[in-house]
Amino acid sequence: MLIRAFLLDLENPSLVIGRLKQPLLSPNASEREGYVPNVVYSCGALLHGNELIIPYGMADHSAGIAVVPVSDILAALEPEPS
Repeated sequence: MLIRAFLLDLENPSLVIGRLKQPLLSPNASEREGYVPNVVYSCGALLHGNELIIPYGMADHSAGIAVVPVSDILAALEPEPS
């Protein structure tokens, strides 16, 4: 299971403006083994300055925190086809 990201229109959130081509977060080799293997999951994220802080669980055996600059996410978004 992967964590992906996309950007919605502020006025009409049913419109997708862009999305990441690659997953925002996917399990690495050390995060694949556990009760529920090969999965990472999050219950949300926090915005702190220009950083997106993502607490996440991995394979139901441990937890981690990913920190990603929002500017990097926005730069990597690909526009939705019309």
